Amino acid sequence: MREIIKLVEDDSLKATPAGCEVKLRLKWYRSLPVSCIERLQVSLDGVQVDPAQVRFGVNGHQFKLEELADLVEEFWFIQDSAVLSIVDPGKVKTGEAHKVRVEMAVRFPYIPIGPGKFLTHIHDYSTEQVAH
Repeated sequence: MREIIKLVEDDSLKATPAGCEVKLRLKWYRSLPVSCIERLQVSLDGVQVDPAQVRFGVNGHQFKLEELADLVEEFWFIQDSAVLSIVDPGKVKTGEAHKVRVEMAVRFPYIPIGPGKFLTHIHDYSTEQVAH
């Protein structure tokens, strides 16, 4: 079965002066507060990226991963891509192929599964892309 919405958008790896970025899509049918992202891990070419080097961007703002849990009023809308940035200058250059792996756990706050517990889905997606 072909995956319609991929966690990492095709052809979205971009070399930037600060490092690189890829675009992410929310794999759910409803927009969610950014605070619903319980875990976000990124690997580049098989090496896990230090979380301190990762930024999550939506609605024209960029956030450190440690800030996400408090962002209850910042929404990731399903029609919008999030920009996942890795701050590591020179790590990715235009024309180079790199393997990107993203693991993201998303909590659905309106689907309780027990006292104080809510349904959480883990997305794990790998792709190899040429940076532009």
